[in-house]
Amino acid sequence: MDYPETIKNKELFKESLPPGFDGIFDWSWLAGCFGDTKIMPMDIDGIVERKGNFLIFETKRIGTPVPKGQMITLNKLIEVGKMTVMIIYGKKLPERFTIIYPNGVRKDYIGLEKAKERVASWFRFAGRTGG
Repeated sequence: MDYPETIKNKELFKESLPPGFDGIFDWSWLAGCFGDTKIMPMDIDGIVERKGNFLIFETKRIGTPVPKGQMITLNKLIEVGKMTVMIIYGKKLPERFTIIYPNGVRKDYIGLEKAKERVASWFRFAGRTGG
């Protein structure tokens, strides 16, 4: 497989292909389009919508921080409203995770069962508050 320069860790990329993966898009054509910045598109690992509420998933390996630019974007999405962000640490299953709620409150959690509980809770909440 031919990888564009925008994929920094090819081995990790191959280990974490998303559901429905249909190929690689080369974003490098955007270089220079955003003025004198280092801005480039980023991915979101998953997103679910329920009645106008959104749950955004971002996954990282244990010990891998969310890059500053990506964290800025996720926080701005929260400010838009009706967005909840779940940052999951553990590339196979959630080992620990942080949820940033629409009001900006952040909470840390541990374990797969707690992750399932929190997602199910979001689903019930979204079903009651959506439009």
